[in-house]
Amino acid sequence: MVRAAIALGLAGTVSVLAVAGYARVAPLDPPEARAPVAGTVVVDARGVVLRRDERSGLRIPVPLGAVSKLAVAATVSAEDRRFWSHPGIDPLAVARAAATLGSRPSGASTITQQLARRLYLQGDREPLLLRKAREALLALELEGRRSKSQILAMYLNDVYYGRGAYGIEAAARAYFGLSARELDLAHAAYLAGLPQRPSEYASPNDPATEARQLYVLDRMVEDGVVSRAAADAAAAEPIALAPPPATIARDFVSYALDELARVRPDLVGRPGLVIQTTLDAGLQSEAERLARLRLGEIADRHATDGAVVAIEPGTGRVLAYVGSAADNDPSHGGWIDMARSPRQPGSALKPFLYSAAFEHGYTPASPLLDVASAFPTDDGPYQPLDYDRAFQGMVPLRTALGSSLNVPAVRTLDALGLPAMLEITHRFGLRSLSDVEVYGLSLTLGGGEVPLLDLTNAYAALAAGGRLAPPYAVERVLDASGRVVYQHPAAAPVRVLSEQNAYLISDILSDPDARIPGFGTSTPFDLPFRAAAKSGTSTGFRDNWTLGYTPQIAVGVWVGNADGSPMHDVSGVEGAGPIWHDVMSAAAMSRRMTWNAMPPGIVEETVCSPTGLLPGPACPTPVRELFVSGTQPTATEHYWSRLPDGRVAVDPPTEARPWAHDAGYPVAGGGAAPSADPLRIVAPVPGTVFVVAPELPDERIVLRAAAGPAVERVTFELDGRSLGELPVADPWALATLSPGTHTLRAIATLKSGQVATATSTYEVVGR
Repeated sequence: MVRAAIALGLAGTVSVLAVAGYARVAPLDPPEARAPVAGTVVVDARGVVLRRDERSGLRIPVPLGAVSKLAVAATVSAEDRRFWSHPGIDPLAVARAAATLGSRPSGASTITQQLARRLYLQGDREPLLLRKAREALLALELEGRRSKSQILAMYLNDVYYGRGAYGIEAAARAYFGLSARELDLAHAAYLAGLPQRPSEYASPNDPATEARQLYVLDRMVEDGVVSRAAADAAAAEPIALAPPPATIARDFVSYALDELARVRPDLVGRPGLVIQTTLDAGLQSEAERLARLRLGEIADRHATDGAVVAIEPGTGRVLAYVGSAADNDPSHGGWIDMARSPRQPGSALKPFLYSAAFEHGYTPASPLLDVASAFPTDDGPYQPLDYDRAFQGMVPLRTALGSSLNVPAVRTLDALGLPAMLEITHRFGLRSLSDVEVYGLSLTLGGGEVPLLDLTNAYAALAAGGRLAPPYAVERVLDASGRVVYQHPAAAPVRVLSEQNAYLISDILSDPDARIPGFGTSTPFDLPFRAAAKSGTSTGFRDNWTLGYTPQIAVGVWVGNADGSPMHDVSGVEGAGPIWHDVMSAAAMSRRMTWNAMPPGIVEETVCSPTGLLPGPACPTPVRELFVSGTQPTATEHYWSRLPDGRVAVDPPTEARPWAHDAGYPVAGGGAAPSADPLRIVAPVPGTVFVVAPELPDERIVLRAAAGPAVERVTFELDGRSLGELPVADPWALATLSPGTHTLRAIATLKSGQVATATSTYEVVGR
C-alpha cells in the first residue's frame, strides 16, 4: 500500500510538471526527423565495415526483424522490463528511484523516455525536475504516435554502445564482426549492458563488465526469457572482441563508389547511406597480404607493384579487388588503380583465340606447327619465338595452349584472321581492344591492352560455361531509415561461347600434362584441387599475369611497375603465378572447390598425337582426347611409319621437315600424299634486312629451304648465280653478306617431273 501510494503520488507530480512544460515541447516534430544524420558507410557482403564517416560515428540502421530476438529481449530486461505494458513512463520505476534516493540511484527512465531525451532534449540545461517532466511528456506523446515496435527499433538504431558505434547493428559489427541478427545470448547480454556506461564496460575481461553482463542475464532469467542453465552457460562463454578494422580495400571502395555514381547518380552525396558491397573482406585482406609478401620476394628484380581481382563466375560479383600492392608508395605508383589500368596481357589472350578456333572447326587435337615462321608485315617480317627460344615441331592444339606456345598461336591467328579474334574478345567484354591498325598478328601475344578487371571477368565467363555477367561491386544501398533505395538487378549472364567449347578450353587450361613441354612438371598452377590457369608475359617483361578459375571463383593477378618500366626477367609464372596460387588457396579455405560436369555433346576418342587423326599401324603415341560431337576424326594418320630397320620415321608437312631433321627424327620420303606446297624458303624470310659489322668482314648467313616428300632434287640460285644441287632432306647453303639487295631462288624437281620454285628477297646494309 505504501509503495503504491508513493508511485501514484510521483506519477501525479510528473503529470503536473509535464503539463507545466507542455508549451516548451509542442508541436512535436516526427522522431525520424530528429535522428542524427549518419555518414555514409561502405560494408562488405557480410557487413564488415570498409569505410565510414568518422565524424558521425558508425551507424547502420536495421529493422527490428533484423535484430536477434535474444538481443531485443536483453535490451528490454536491462533497460525497461515493463516496456511492452507501460504508456511511456513507468510509475513503479519512478517509485523505486525515489525510494533509493541517497544511495546508488536506480534509473527511472523508460526506453521511450531515453529515446525522447536523445531526440529532443540533447544539450538541454534546464532544472532536473522540469527536464524530467518534459521527458515524460515527450515519451507519452511518442507512445501515442508510434507503436512499441517502432519505438524500440528507433532506440536500438540510435543508442550509443561505445567504439564509435551508434545502434545495435553497428555495435555488433564493431565489437564482434557479426550482424545483429547473429548475436547469441552471451553477446546479446554483453551489448545490452553497454549503453549505461560504454567506456566503463568496454573490456570483456574487466570485473565491472562481467558483473554488468551477469546483471543482464539475471534480469532475463527473472523475466522468464531464458532459463537459469542457459544464462549460466552464456556467462561462462568467453567474449572476444574483434580487432579494430584495418584499412583494406581502398581501391575497391573507390571502384564501388564510382559504380554507384554511374548507376544511381541521384544517390551521390546523400547522407546516411549504407552501401552493401559484394566484397569478401576476409579474402580481400589475404589477397592484399599475399600480394605484398610475394612482391617482396622479387623486389630485387624491379617488380614494385601488383594487382589482384577475384570474381564470382556467373554473377559478376567482385569478391576481392587489390588495385595496388605498392603499400601506397607514390614513387611506385601506389595511388594508381592497376586493376582498371589497361596493360598488355601477353599470352593471357590465347584462350580466346583458341575459343574462336573451335568455332571455326579446330579441335583440341588439331595439329599445329611450332617451327621457325615469318609473316610479312608493313614493318618488315614478323618472326615470333616461343618463350624458351626452341620449337616443338608439330603439336596438338591442347599442347599449344597448355604450354603457351607462341608460334602456333600466331599461325592460328593468321589462318583465322584478325577480325575473328577481335570479335570474340569483344564478345567476352574486352572492349579496350579496338586499335585494329596497330595490333596485327601480335594481338594473340598481347599486342593490345586490357584492364585486369575485364580480363578476369572474361576468364570468369569461361568458368561459368561460356556465360558472361558484367562485374559489379554494389549489391544494395540502404538509406538512413534502413529502406532499400537501390538493389543490383539479378544477374542475367549472356551466352558468349557454347558450353561445350568453354568446357574444352577449361579442360586444356586445367591439364597439367599439357603444360609440361612449356613449363615443366612443377608450376604455381598446381593446387590440391582442379583449377584452370594461364600466364602471360608482355614484351620486355613490362607486365606479367596469371589468370585462372574454378566454377566457384575466377582470380586474376598482374605484376609489374605502374610506370611501365621493365622488370628483370620476371615472367608470369614467376611473378604473378605464386600470388595467384596463394590467393586461390586462400579462397579454398572458405568455399568448396569443384569442377563443372562434362556437358552433353562432348565425346571422347582415341587419336594419334600430334596428328589428331585415328592411329595408324605405326603410331607410337595414341592418346584420349575430347571432341564436340561430330568433330572427332574419321581419317587414319600416315605421319608415323616404320622403316625397314625398325625405327619409326615421321612424314611432317613441308615447313616442319627442317625441324624434324634437326630434332633427329628419320624423315620419311613420300609416304604421304604430295604436298600442295612442296618447297618453301625457310631463311632468309622475304624482306629481311641484314646489317654488316665492319669488324666481321667475312660474315655469312645460312640460306635454307624445306622440301616435301615429293621433291627429288633441289638447287639454289643467288642473284641468278647457281649454288649447285643440295641435299633434299635439308637443303641449305652459306652466302657471304655483301651490301645491296639480293634474291634467293630455290628450284625443286618433283618425282613427277614437274618443277616448283620459291623466292626470297633480302637486303644487306653497312653499319
